[in-house]
Amino acid sequence: MRFQLPFLLLLSVLFASCGRGVRRGSLFAQRPRLVSILVEVYDPNTNLVWDGISVRIVESYQEWSGCTCANPYTEWFLTNQDGRVLLDEYDLADAQVGFQQDYNGAAVLGPGYGEDEATVLLEVDAIGFAPVYVEVPLSWDDPDVFVEVPFY
Repeated sequence: MRFQLPFLLLLSVLFASCGRGVRRGSLFAQRPRLVSILVEVYDPNTNLVWDGISVRIVESYQEWSGCTCANPYTEWFLTNQDGRVLLDEYDLADAQVGFQQDYNGAAVLGPGYGEDEATVLLEVDAIGFAPVYVEVPLSWDDPDVFVEVPFY
C-alpha cells in the first residue's frame, strides 16, 4: 500500500506533462512570421542582372484589415552588383503599408484565417526606362519571397 500512492502520483505527473508538451509545441508553430522580399532585376535579352536599379514599395493589400495602404514615403532601394535588393521585415514595416508588427516593430503575417496573406506592389525604375510594377504575394506559409523582375 505504501508503494501504490507514490507510483500513482508519479504516473499522473507523467501523463500531465505529456499533454502540456504537445499543446506548447502546436502554439509555437502558430506564431506570426516575419516577412521579406528579395528582388532580382535582370535584362531578359542578355540574362544579365542590373546594378543600381531603383526599387520601391508602392502599396500593400492586407487581408487582415482589408486595406490597400499606400506608402507615404518615396524611399528607393538600389540593387547591388548581383542585381538584388532585400526588402526585409523592417523595410516593409517602415513603409507603413499596413503590416501587423511584432514587439520589435518588424512586419509579420499571422497564422489565422484572414490575417495570413498580403500583396505588395513594387515599382522598379531607372532613368531612361519605363517603370515596371510587380505584385508580390506573401503568405504565412511562404513569408520570404524571391522575385525576378525582367527590366528593359
